[in-house]
Amino acid sequence: MKDITIIIPVHKFDDNIKLLLTNALKSVKENQENYTYGKLIPLIVAPGNILEEIGEELGENHFYHNCRNTSGNIDFCSQVNFGVEHVKTEFFSILEFDDAYTDNWFKMAHDYYYTNESVSVFLPINILWTEDVPGQYQYANEIAWTSSFSNEIGFIDFDALQVYPSFNLTGGIFNTEDFKKIGGLKPSIKVSFNYEFLLRLTKKSLKVYVVPKEGYRHVLGRKDSLTDQYNQTLTNEDVKKWFDLAKIEYAFTEDRKVSIDNIKQEEVK
Repeated sequence: MKDITIIIPVHKFDDNIKLLLTNALKSVKENQENYTYGKLIPLIVAPGNILEEIGEELGENHFYHNCRNTSGNIDFCSQVNFGVEHVKTEFFSILEFDDAYTDNWFKMAHDYYYTNESVSVFLPINILWTEDVPGQYQYANEIAWTSSFSNEIGFIDFDALQVYPSFNLTGGIFNTEDFKKIGGLKPSIKVSFNYEFLLRLTKKSLKVYVVPKEGYRHVLGRKDSLTDQYNQTLTNEDVKKWFDLAKIEYAFTEDRKVSIDNIKQEEVK
């Protein structure tokens, strides 16, 4: 694990996003100071007009690289997939523009890599917070270190995912070729695309390891965020159906673009 590309999807740009993106990039710079094993390469993925706006506002900042999304699809999964197609490093990470890495995440992950070279995804323990209650925190991904959660402590396996589906992928470090080999993220799947990806990955006996360190600060429910949009447009029943659908679609490498309107209860495994 040497050079690591950091994919930052941006679907629109305004003064608020400028502040958030600046903070996200700052967290990459701080990590680079502590990560002496290679380069951290921020790659902002966005349509051309958005990249131009970002360049005008942030100035001649050669710290990040541009990836002009010409696919016409600017949803989160499509932007990540598009970015991965332009990744030239063995590993990449995903950083949401309203989140931030902790200062030593990449150094800490590197320390665990050399006893876990066969791992396809290294996930950090996420520090979760909300804008409404900024001083209160909870964790995500830490359950992998609960005794008897999975067949091997610290790992997320297929059996464990049948019991617990709620993991966050952003902040993680992915083996680029393994990500491509299993088909990347599926843009058609709402809410449960993280879960479906992990099911698909682990079913193919690829390994997911949670580094027992706080590595990523993830905001929940920010106004106009993807989570906020889901909260406003999906019912609890809709969410359940999307997770049920993930238990069907993981068996397919390609995105079949199946809707929850088509799901049959007897298909759920």
